[in-house]
Amino acid sequence: MHSLPAKWQGSCLTSCVQTPMMNIPSAAYRLQFNASFTFADLDGLYPYLDSLGITAIYASPILQASKGSQHNYDVNNPDKINEEIGTEKELADLTIELRKRGMGWIQDIVPNHMNFDSNNVWLKDVFERGINSSYAGYFDIDWEHPFSPGKLMVPLLGEPLQDILRDGKLQLLFKEDGFHIGYFDNHFPCSPESYDLILSAIDPGIKNELAIISANTLRLRDHNISDWTEAKAALTTALFNHESVITEALERINSDSSFMQSLLREQHIVLTYHELSNTQINYRRFFAVNSLICLRMEEQQVFDDYHRYIHSLYEKGYITGLRIDHVDGLKDPKQYVDRLRALFGPEVYIIVEKILDIKEDLPEMDIQGTSGYEFLSYVNQVVTDSKGSERLLQLYNELAPDFSDYEAIVFEKKFNFLGRYFNGEWDNLMRLLLSLDIIGDEEIRTGRLKNALGALMAAFPVYRVYTDRLPLTEHDERVFGEAFEKAYARKPDLKYELDALREITRDHPDDVVRANRLVFIRRMMQYTGPLAAKGVEDTTFFLYNPLISHNEVGDQPCVLGIPVREFHEKMIKRQSKNPLSLNCTSTHDTKRGEDNRMRINIISELADEWSKLVNYWQEINEPFRKQLQDVKAPIVNDEYYLYQTLVGGFPETLNRDDDHFIERTKTFFIKVLRESKLMSDYITPNQDYEAASMAFIDHLLDPSHQYLPSILPFLKKIIRYANTYVMLQTILKSTAPGIPEVYRGCELWDLSYVDPDNRRPVDFIKRKLLLDELNRIEYEEGVDKALEFAVNHYDIGAEKMFVTKEILNLRREDNELFLRGEYIPLYPEPGGERHVIAYLRHLGEKWLLVVLPLGIVANQGKPLTLQLPDNVPLSWTNIFTDETLSNRRIEVSDLLHKFPVAVLKNT
Repeated sequence: MHSLPAKWQGSCLTSCVQTPMMNIPSAAYRLQFNASFTFADLDGLYPYLDSLGITAIYASPILQASKGSQHNYDVNNPDKINEEIGTEKELADLTIELRKRGMGWIQDIVPNHMNFDSNNVWLKDVFERGINSSYAGYFDIDWEHPFSPGKLMVPLLGEPLQDILRDGKLQLLFKEDGFHIGYFDNHFPCSPESYDLILSAIDPGIKNELAIISANTLRLRDHNISDWTEAKAALTTALFNHESVITEALERINSDSSFMQSLLREQHIVLTYHELSNTQINYRRFFAVNSLICLRMEEQQVFDDYHRYIHSLYEKGYITGLRIDHVDGLKDPKQYVDRLRALFGPEVYIIVEKILDIKEDLPEMDIQGTSGYEFLSYVNQVVTDSKGSERLLQLYNELAPDFSDYEAIVFEKKFNFLGRYFNGEWDNLMRLLLSLDIIGDEEIRTGRLKNALGALMAAFPVYRVYTDRLPLTEHDERVFGEAFEKAYARKPDLKYELDALREITRDHPDDVVRANRLVFIRRMMQYTGPLAAKGVEDTTFFLYNPLISHNEVGDQPCVLGIPVREFHEKMIKRQSKNPLSLNCTSTHDTKRGEDNRMRINIISELADEWSKLVNYWQEINEPFRKQLQDVKAPIVNDEYYLYQTLVGGFPETLNRDDDHFIERTKTFFIKVLRESKLMSDYITPNQDYEAASMAFIDHLLDPSHQYLPSILPFLKKIIRYANTYVMLQTILKSTAPGIPEVYRGCELWDLSYVDPDNRRPVDFIKRKLLLDELNRIEYEEGVDKALEFAVNHYDIGAEKMFVTKEILNLRREDNELFLRGEYIPLYPEPGGERHVIAYLRHLGEKWLLVVLPLGIVANQGKPLTLQLPDNVPLSWTNIFTDETLSNRRIEVSDLLHKFPVAVLKNT
């Protein structure tokens, strides 16, 4: 057991799984490691992060990934650290410095999938030996798939194979480890069976000379990896005695397309054009990404081998927590978590990336919580004015009536995604369904049954359920029931087939039938999550646009605003069930930065003014929409999305030329158009439509055009109000139940767009200088003077930095108050509930009072009063202003007269 700082050693929580020695951070800081930000770059950041109040590094994946990877979710080797990031020795040195400051390390790991190319150390052996490989069962491959039984489909070609062969883009290569088929950076090792063909083409004499060695190598092709490697090394050594002959022969061979076709037939892989994977595929992909192949993590050997090295880092004390990426992709998430807990022990802090519906609870698992997307949603919803949102919905329905039915769009886009991009997976599920013999009615036509299955998956209301028994649990029965009812409503002509599928979800007296039903349900669940991600988050979220701040991971754009009372109820429940979950507001996967969202949310409080502006903008910008056959570009729906985008992302300086704004916005908007899959997409980009949309942006932002003079005054107002919500959001995630996470650089304003924009380099020098100045002023002159400096420099984000460092350092001083303390909602006197979020945190003798304004546009100057309970202390100190309060009756306007947000501790 690791020796941990005393501040991490607390008593067990009754509401979640925590051991006395578990490393529970008070605040985590997410870092994205890659070649541009390495362990060496982190080395100089300790004092800064420590001063900010951070107690854990929250690290993106660090294992060996594809060359140049910006994210490292494409693991090539789970047994070593990515050399582009650093070395284990550097990690060890980092750990020493971290522990000096009482800081832990939460490591993101990727158990669902690995990179799919010839640099994957496990997959390379599968490419070479096929089903004989020691790793053939490690990957989720259907070796009996009718496309090419016994072979692995490799859809990585940029053109059809015949064109590749015609142009000589496939080359036979001779390397230190034998013969390979080269295609750009991919070098696929030739199968043992093909060496006879290769050597015959090079020189029959060499073939005869090496016949015994070749035969021995071939004989060992289905042996374990060490025997095979030894035999292959002997053959390769012998071949190198003839290197000059081989090299000369390769030029002749590589110009012979007929030979290359014969060579390809001898391989255990089938090289195919990447677009073929949209209609047939014999391995499970991560979402619809050909270059990521899923693992069979349910197999104990796969689990053991994949986690061996990362566990060794934990045993050495380098890692104190784990974040599990895409846990819903696994066949049995609960089993996986149990194995992980058994391997790492009770002391490790474990969270999972899990996207929850707004009404969905986290399934029971031996974890501490989630990575926090549901918290993002709660905050996003409570700061949205529901009354103003009704006006925005009315406006949107007038502008884009064809896009007004959210549920219909979700179903349609999920169903369409199945047909266009996931048809191979859809067919694979159908083959499994029919092979299990669990459809009792033999008269059902396969095509109609397939459509019914697609309708059920498209109608599934959550990512997935964790069904492990029949009959279904009450929860799972409710989810399936909702899915079937939606499917019936959307596809009434398929009721008969849907009824047959519904029968599969019911118990059966025959053990074999029951087991087969479970096999199918669990397999289907591995696809409902990816379908939700691609059909909703990566399609519908770029099509349904009433208020795009809610087109966000974990959120739902069909819900625009929740009452403060509902927010409090969710926080009470969070404290009861998941108080150790992270509270995130920006991540590497969010659609826009946390402060970008806050700006757009303010539109709901200025709905009438916004509506008039939009109508005016449509009028003055109509000449810039270009007629393209049957549409004008951009269409109104895209135009409206763009207007909101500019509100969220415009530089705080209000200078269109700052921060590469125009270039970044154009790049982002191209992605929007392609992700929406309406006027353009990634498979067949509509160059004319995209070019017209880019020209439209240029016209909008032309200084001589009327648009900028009309939006800039509105933006000034938006920014002024949004800055308060920026601080509100920071305080909520730091004081409400859960553990605050700061995404790299977001201690200052985050106006970024979706990746890759949100993965741009962070200017840490700028941040360190600002934090040092705030700390200097506070140390020499007091916190009130530091606040004054922050307010005077709000235009560089100083207020957000000030609030962040004050609240995180307060939390570090007494983490137990936030981990175990009561969450007590406070409500203003009647009539003001929607204008303030107020609550107490309480543990023993310690109290914290949080008061935050809501509906700030409509509440200018209106009196609001809070009455504290009788058992609450009388004396308080505002941590931001250093002002004191000695009253249980609080006039909110008096409390917030100096600074628009307040956090007070009892004195």
